[in-house]
Amino acid sequence: MTDAIDDDLKSLLGTRPLPHPLPRRGFVMGSLAGGFALSVAPTGALLAQTIHTDAAGLLAGEVAIPVADGRMAAYRAQPARGTKLPTILVVQEIFGVHEHIRD
Repeated sequence: MTDAIDDDLKSLLGTRPLPHPLPRRGFVMGSLAGGFALSVAPTGALLAQTIHTDAAGLLAGEVAIPVADGRMAAYRAQPARGTKLPTILVVQEIFGVHEHIRD
């Protein structure tokens, strides 16, 4: 029985030798590019909706951070009450702080 299965599998492979294995760098780059493409690919349901989180209980809004040559625009959201709270820093994309980043 095992020989019959082996023969069937061998018939699917063909007789040409397989190409050299994909170099590790090519595999990593291909995986990263494919993952990025999937992560940014729009889906129909998401295109029609704008996500908006209620800001009740938050201090939220635009702020200006002083830097060496002026000020840098940023967005801050923090609980209205509490002390010694954890911090989460989200780095914006090249086009600035969009609604989905604020959310």
